[in-house]
Amino acid sequence: MFSLAATKSSAGLSPSLQYWRNFASQYLSERCLLAPANPQRPDPIEPFTDGETTPLLLSAPPMRGAEYLSATVLQDLRSLLDNWVCEQIQAFGGLDAFLAKKAPRWHQVGRVCFHLAENKNDPDYPFAFMATYAPELSAQGRIRHQPLSRALQEYAGAKNKKALIRLLSPVQLAAESSPVIKALVDNGDLYHPLAWTPAEAYAFLKDAALYEQCGVVVRLPNWWKKRSRPRVGVTIGEGKKKNFNADSLLDFKLHIALGDEKLSKAELKKLLAAENGLTFIKGQWVEVDQEKLSEALAHWKTVEAEAGMDGLTFAEGMRLLAGAPADLGHDEIEESREWSFVQPGKWLSLQLEALRSPTQMKAANP
Repeated sequence: MFSLAATKSSAGLSPSLQYWRNFASQYLSERCLLAPANPQRPDPIEPFTDGETTPLLLSAPPMRGAEYLSATVLQDLRSLLDNWVCEQIQAFGGLDAFLAKKAPRWHQVGRVCFHLAENKNDPDYPFAFMATYAPELSAQGRIRHQPLSRALQEYAGAKNKKALIRLLSPVQLAAESSPVIKALVDNGDLYHPLAWTPAEAYAFLKDAALYEQCGVVVRLPNWWKKRSRPRVGVTIGEGKKKNFNADSLLDFKLHIALGDEKLSKAELKKLLAAENGLTFIKGQWVEVDQEKLSEALAHWKTVEAEAGMDGLTFAEGMRLLAGAPADLGHDEIEESREWSFVQPGKWLSLQLEALRSPTQMKAANP
């Protein structure tokens, strides 16, 4: 029965198998919402009530052995399934570990999910937040999300107290560690959709890993994981030299770039005027930390000033390209590395390629 519930979809199953798949899925939904005192020693699930077995008996399709189906048989089957699942939970060290391995699609059932998405139709509030929970899987094996406010209604009453505690416990943990979630819980905003400014969205995004550690599922825009940030670009050896040897001096130029693209004057002006957090530049949201960006820029301007009008020696240029600090101060370079990068210019790139392939030296130095 567990295998039926773990299948991706009920499509192609006979009516009798669909019936038992629904039976097992109903059980697993309840198990996911049960909050045991000890996660590694789960409590047995409560027996069926008469009101729960009657619909199951009435909905049973024609199948072999249907004449033996009764409330007692359904309860016995449910108990056997529960005993096996409890044994597996203990063996795997918890329900989450068991589901992640044996039924990944069920891993989010019975859990709260924080959603953050872009709202491109509102320039003032370009982000939308919503908290949902997943009470079950659909017949197609997909997570079925409901607004979190529905959980307060659905699990109202003493019988469902354990389910509500299990559902909201991760949210409480997150609220104890995150001022953002604490404020949402305290003022009740967690239970309805919200339109957010970039600053509000950024405050939420910075704590996303914390929410996951507390047991909340988090869905974020795809760009956040590999988010762009403006960086100080350092280009060494752009200008062509008549001769190239160990005593060659290399020019040194600074610019601000986003990825591989240099920012225009207008874009740079917008960036420098932006507040810390998220700023929309070149058609994408980028992370801005004015203090770190300024520190990186000041650091490389100092290096530029020390290089003077003549430029860097070849040895100094190679050291910077290798990732070493100009002054061998490791702490300084580590602090600024995330907000800066060093690259060879067009002419120096040709020379380095020629050194790797001596046969091309003549072409690189005609």
